[in-house]
Amino acid sequence: MIRSMTGYGRKEVTGADIHGSIEVRSVNNRYLDIQVKTPRSLAALEPRVKKTVQDRFSRGRFDVFITRNGDQERTGRLTHDEALAAQYIGILRDLKARFSLSGEVDLSLVAGFQGLIAVTEEKEDIEAIWQLLAEGLGQALDELDAMRGVEGQALVKDMLRRLDILASLMKEIQTLSPLSVENARKRMAETLTRLMNERPDPVRLAQEIAILAERTDVTEELTRLSSHISQFHAMLAGATGEPVGRKLDFLLQEMGREANTISSKAMDVQISYHVVNIKAELEKIREQAQNIE
Repeated sequence: MIRSMTGYGRKEVTGADIHGSIEVRSVNNRYLDIQVKTPRSLAALEPRVKKTVQDRFSRGRFDVFITRNGDQERTGRLTHDEALAAQYIGILRDLKARFSLSGEVDLSLVAGFQGLIAVTEEKEDIEAIWQLLAEGLGQALDELDAMRGVEGQALVKDMLRRLDILASLMKEIQTLSPLSVENARKRMAETLTRLMNERPDPVRLAQEIAILAERTDVTEELTRLSSHISQFHAMLAGATGEPVGRKLDFLLQEMGREANTISSKAMDVQISYHVVNIKAELEKIREQAQNIE
């Protein structure tokens, strides 16, 4: 199935070690670009998150946001050193008695000393957390992938409609082409006859006219353009299930070249008008194809 590169997925995760959410957004990009934002305590899992996305998608810009407990980080727990506090208090009381100092040794004084109160980081089972996150991430990516599939089918529908317009324009050109070539042949004959001072050799003149007229024939370009359109249809059918975005872009470039050649060779106003419309439709198809994975 053809997929767009635009999608969104979100999943809440709840377990003994974590409560939070996983949010994934994707937009079109020429290559695969994955950005992961996690709380500091889960930073070690970022490579695994990227690997999970890489295993499922080939193109697009992905932004993965993982939060836990709202916006709050787990900061650990506070501990105090009773033995060190006793030493501080004992020394202060000795100094007060020895030097007859005033004042009391109270909590506000003792609390200001370094090392008495510290933050101890709580050890977490990172593997257990990853198992929960991996499940949630997979479900968020499933939701995103489903959205990319729906968006992709909408793009395919629009491109197929425009390919039909291209086929119709090409048919018009194909109808006009023989008359265009004949008119070019006549104009060339009149011009050559007028420019030549002496009576031309009829055989030689006919040969030169045939060569020049052949250069205005766009049959080969129409055939190649038709072949490209057929290949485009086959890729949009998505029979292989493989990403085709880059291949579609290549075909569109080739179709554009053929249209330019037809425009430069055809010596007919109506054909030139149809080529302008072909180029306009190709540009609209390109805009859609740029969002195909």
